[in-house]
Amino acid sequence: MSRIILIAMALAVTVAGCNRFPDNGLQITANLLPDSNCFVQGDQDERLLRGLYDTSFRDVEGNASNYIIALQLASYLVNDNALEFQAVQNNIQVDNYDITLLLPDGSKPELPAGLVNPYRVTTSAAIQATTAGSDPTQDVGVAIGIPGSYQQALIDLGVPSVLLDIRAGGTTRGGFSQRSAPFRWPVDLCSGCLQNCADQTALDESCLPGQDVWPYCFAP
Repeated sequence: MSRIILIAMALAVTVAGCNRFPDNGLQITANLLPDSNCFVQGDQDERLLRGLYDTSFRDVEGNASNYIIALQLASYLVNDNALEFQAVQNNIQVDNYDITLLLPDGSKPELPAGLVNPYRVTTSAAIQATTAGSDPTQDVGVAIGIPGSYQQALIDLGVPSVLLDIRAGGTTRGGFSQRSAPFRWPVDLCSGCLQNCADQTALDESCLPGQDVWPYCFAP
């Protein structure tokens, strides 16, 4: 079980590497919905159908908020240890996502200088190898999907939504790199649609205010 702790989440946006042929052993299968305590589990059933990013929300310092993703990761890598005393060579550490921002038609937008696209963000998930004939093993990797520094550029595009084309990357204990096939996540853009000052219970339980299903309140 993982808990999304925003204060400890560091942003590391770098230029993503070139696309390579995907490895079938690692897949992204869903974007998961945290509970009211901000807990999320890799094998949970609650998931989002599409994202929502309210560009009016600001953090406590008045900065544009990041859009957070909690991706369900599935490993199809099989435990094939030949020697009992060896560590499982196909356990995998997923530590990054390569993300490309796309327009609704799948094309890449023109962004201002200094905003790289695609970009790489950090995450952390350790997934055990599965066994032959069994279901894939799962975990969750939380990361920044859209940095707040990109928010104004998205507003200036004047589009109702964007797509995140996401590829997870990591390394097995045996030293082999893995890069998943792309997972496309649609994110609708709005201004003020999640502001709700009338429901204090919902506000108290708002894990990620300003995105998806999580309300916020700016007092007049």
